Amino acid sequence: MKITTETLCAGAVVLGSLGGCGLAAKAPGNELRLEESTLEIRSLQSRTFAASSETEILAATIAVLQDMEYNVDRVESPLGVITASKVADADSANEQFGLFMVDLLCVLGGSDCGAMDSASDEQLITLTLVVQPSLANTEEYVARVTLQRVVYDTLDRVKVREEIHESEMYQQIFERLSKSIFLQVET
Repeated sequence: MKITTETLCAGAVVLGSLGGCGLAAKAPGNELRLEESTLEIRSLQSRTFAASSETEILAATIAVLQDMEYNVDRVESPLGVITASKVADADSANEQFGLFMVDLLCVLGGSDCGAMDSASDEQLITLTLVVQPSLANTEEYVARVTLQRVVYDTLDRVKVREEIHESEMYQQIFERLSKSIFLQVET
């Protein structure tokens, strides 16, 4: 029997594949477990509503978002998704004062730092709502809201990009949505 280079390569591939199987057979530890903070955030972002349809919740959501000065950017009714955004003021008096003092010290030292250029100016807040039928009750729907923001400085540079996890914001949205759904059902 003649051993060729092709036979050796094929054998190496087979052995390499079998060696990888031994590694894959190991059961994962806690790598696939969600952290407690993830579950807390999800419960903060989700509420269950009694409604006759997803469309009813989407319509109520659009009304609430417009009342909260959001621009509705996209509505995907078949998927139960709404995306909205608004621009809000992002500057803070403490930040402004601190940067002013840095600029003042720089001027007294004979240079121009331009620290005020890095002051937060405005923020773009993006809200996404997803509505899905509840697995627990056929007459209920679960609405999940996520909020993100991008903060820009006075030169329109991105300063911060983050998810928002402030419970007050989510509570305010869900309280208004609950009232809106209730009023919609009553009329």
